[in-house]
Amino acid sequence: MLAQIGTTYTLAIDDNCAEKYQFMQGFERIRNLKLQPLQRIYNRIAALDVGSLPRMGAAQECIGPATKILNIDHHWTGSHFAHINLIDVYSSATSEILYDLCNALKLEITPMMAEALFVGILTDTGRFRFANTTARAMQICADLAARGVDAARLTERIYFDHPFETMRALTKALASLELYSDGQVSLMSLDMKDLVDDTEGFVEYGVAIKGVKLAAFLCEIGPDLWKVSLRSRCEIDVSVIAINFGGGGHLKAAGFRRRSKKDTLKTALLKAFEASLNSRLAS
Repeated sequence: MLAQIGTTYTLAIDDNCAEKYQFMQGFERIRNLKLQPLQRIYNRIAALDVGSLPRMGAAQECIGPATKILNIDHHWTGSHFAHINLIDVYSSATSEILYDLCNALKLEITPMMAEALFVGILTDTGRFRFANTTARAMQICADLAARGVDAARLTERIYFDHPFETMRALTKALASLELYSDGQVSLMSLDMKDLVDDTEGFVEYGVAIKGVKLAAFLCEIGPDLWKVSLRSRCEIDVSVIAINFGGGGHLKAAGFRRRSKKDTLKTALLKAFEASLNSRLAS
């Protein structure tokens, strides 16, 4: 979220911002609303990559009756909750929309902006592996690289420079890995006692198993509060499943948060996965 009051701007996120991004310029300006709540109403707010107003979390407390909201997003499941909604579901990432917006407004893309835009597309396409890796996304990244972005350095810092604690947490998540539905579904989890700063990408190990079509990673971020990541390696749209659990996302990658006992949540997820697989066979 980018908020403005008078001539003062605040950049905030309703979560921890992973330490692996600390090397990027401007990281220190990002305010974690869980640690530093904002107790003021802003004149203008730009919501970036937010599918719905509730997903802004604590940032909603900064919205008053006169607050004007700009919503820039690319999620299929996104809602038009703002006064101005700049939504392009065919963009690989919100960063792609921001790149086009800069060009449309004839704004200079500085080296810091170019790096941030590149990282946005790099991570949202899963290092250019996901189905949203379009020719347009590659063309934008090529232009950003031509402006001086060091693609190899960014990829190395984000994907191959993990703290030891993160890798140890990954081993515990992998130890929980189980297969269901004749090997078509994988589920893995990480309890709060083993929680680390960054679990991004853990779910990819579950969906990378031969024969797996649907995968879920359940991460306990608070007592009985779970952040769930979903992945699909078939035509099943996991964003539909996520919506039924109060979340959203994309065809191949989606997620949600839910307060529940782990076994209850696992049972509900497996039921939803099984129903999707059966519907796929019947169609």
